[in-house]
Amino acid sequence: MNVAAAIPPASAVPRALSWRGSAVALIVAAILRHDGRSLGFGLIACAIAATVATFQFAVFTSFLAAGAAVPRFIAADAWITAAGVECFDFPAPMSEAWAGAVLAHLPGARVEPVLVGFAGLAGPAASAGNVVVVGLARTGLAERQFMVDASDERRLHLDGGDSGLQVNGLLLHRAATTRALATFLGAPYLVVSDSTARRALGWPEGQVAFLAVRFPGGVPADLDARLAALARHYPELAGFTGAGFEASSSQYWQAKTGAGAAILLAALLAALLMLLLLVKAVARFVQRRQADILSLIGHGAGDGTVLALLVAMAAVLVLGSLIAVALASPLITAVVHPFLPWVAFKPVDALFALGLGGLALAVATLSARADLKRIPADAIFRS
Repeated sequence: MNVAAAIPPASAVPRALSWRGSAVALIVAAILRHDGRSLGFGLIACAIAATVATFQFAVFTSFLAAGAAVPRFIAADAWITAAGVECFDFPAPMSEAWAGAVLAHLPGARVEPVLVGFAGLAGPAASAGNVVVVGLARTGLAERQFMVDASDERRLHLDGGDSGLQVNGLLLHRAATTRALATFLGAPYLVVSDSTARRALGWPEGQVAFLAVRFPGGVPADLDARLAALARHYPELAGFTGAGFEASSSQYWQAKTGAGAAILLAALLAALLMLLLLVKAVARFVQRRQADILSLIGHGAGDGTVLALLVAMAAVLVLGSLIAVALASPLITAVVHPFLPWVAFKPVDALFALGLGGLALAVATLSARADLKRIPADAIFRS
């Protein structure tokens, strides 16, 4: 296809090019209508790379979120732990009597015991290994009832109508499910009342894993300073804000496994591949359409108009890639859900895709400018 044929006659060109946006839109429409197949490979390659990058980023952010699933579920304003504890999943037992000292430093607070421990299963569910029993004071669950994430029902053999589990010899019955406790751990979380947890774990009265702190009247502005003062006064304790404990738990799993860094690296490499593919696609377009570009210049088009044309073609590839991401990412998440139930596509992942698209368009613009400069100045006289 000769793009120049899609341009108005030479006498009308200066007037048409005075409205650059309309001219570029007409040319791009003509290219897509008559020669869109030539852009297909570049579009497919960029779309696949962008989708892989976005999904890998979603896995990364989901890994960080799953590392603090239970603290986020409990949503305490602050956490009191034994000194040295970094992660919710691995507490150090402490005395519930510390609640009095906490209230002295945090007046107006409400302190609730939290019990956490690994427990063995018996019966058909024993093939699932262990569970993490989480005992809370205000669950709304009756004695010997538990809540579990819906994604764990199958591996606990709870999807066949049977709702009972033998946990350390104590028979518990499922009362509710949630979608907030999906985990990458081999042991599912079971949320129970604090009294049920104490029996299942065999903990003595007065022993807890954490003290969850809530402020019914509102979180004080100087909470960080108060928690630091509490830790200085009682070296046996450590204090975290709610967000701080979630971050600490996530960071623990990242440092312990390194999986988060590896997943993020994969996302960045896929993003880099998408940028390289887009630059290559624009360069191939310039090479394939050099005669038409020279014809445009010969008809009076300035460098700005030609550059706008190349940027518009890059924008078509970027937009197509983002549409593919929007369609494919939720679908991929649904497909892998049985294997990675803790992975979810979130608004921050969509922002990553948009940011990648913006960066790709900026890089393509710089590349197109460089491609135009490589066209010899006297080429128009030889075309």
